[in-house]
Amino acid sequence: MPLRRQRSTGPDPDATTLFFATDLHGSETCFRKFVAAAGFYGADLLVLGGDLTGKLIVPLVEQPGGRWLAWVHGRRRLLDEAGAQELERQARVAGSYTRRMGQDEHRHLEANPEAVEQLFAELMASTLRRWLRHADERLAGSGVRILTAPGNDDPWMVDDVLREHGGERVALAEGEIVEIAPGHELLTTGWTNKTPWDTPREYPEEAIAERLDALAAGLANPGGALFNIHVPPFDSRLDTAPLLGQDLKVRTSMGGEVTAPVGSTAVRDAIERHQPLLSLHGHIHESGGAVRMGRTLAVNAGSEYGEGVLRGVLVTVGGGKVLRYQATTG
Repeated sequence: MPLRRQRSTGPDPDATTLFFATDLHGSETCFRKFVAAAGFYGADLLVLGGDLTGKLIVPLVEQPGGRWLAWVHGRRRLLDEAGAQELERQARVAGSYTRRMGQDEHRHLEANPEAVEQLFAELMASTLRRWLRHADERLAGSGVRILTAPGNDDPWMVDDVLREHGGERVALAEGEIVEIAPGHELLTTGWTNKTPWDTPREYPEEAIAERLDALAAGLANPGGALFNIHVPPFDSRLDTAPLLGQDLKVRTSMGGEVTAPVGSTAVRDAIERHQPLLSLHGHIHESGGAVRMGRTLAVNAGSEYGEGVLRGVLVTVGGGKVLRYQATTG
């Protein structure tokens, strides 16, 4: 699908107001808030950062007497129909998937890890398609579009779902450059550096550097550009995370967590060399904030998806400047 200019509906036709959020990790509540942000904040464009999909399936296993057995936070719970529906509601808030199933299906899943992966793919795809239909309905007639690129936690089938959707309101922007206002282009990629979890879109720093250089070469005006890159720049205070040991447990010292910068050196180098007007990041949920890197305003929106809280950034750009910037929580 061609990506067209986003025209401002505000008083300045050469400015664009965008709303950015990231790391929703399957939270339907956060996605609905994200779509509603266009009308609430008067945004011309919605930019959705990576890590769209959830990480957990909560089975509800059928029991005699119309009850359902579920394990929540490691505890066994026997639920009536009202309790099962409430658990499903809570899961949609927190970003977990649920599936009602018989005891035979549950035993099959416990014995077959590949069947669990297939179920994850099915639930990720069906949930994402529901989100896309919701966005189409809510944004119809508004002129507002969503540009998104999956993050390191998202399997490659997410790209296929986004491409297949083909809606007017949502576009896969991975590896794309989109003009969003005169003199302002948005460069997007969800690639990240290596993590301890070996997720789908991890690459060596050298590969990320090559990709960013190739994309930046297509910018008409790097100084007016916006970078939408999932991983934040290394040692920028936007990438501080708990330090893990070889056992993947958080290291502690004197009773407190040990933290360290875990961002990308390639991203930092690209920002320092090209000095875009603005760079938007996520990935490290607990490191939300904004810093200056030369003339670049670098932002990590942060994430509290597990509580159904949407953290975001509202930015207006025009005339080669960031005209307004506001961090939001809702």
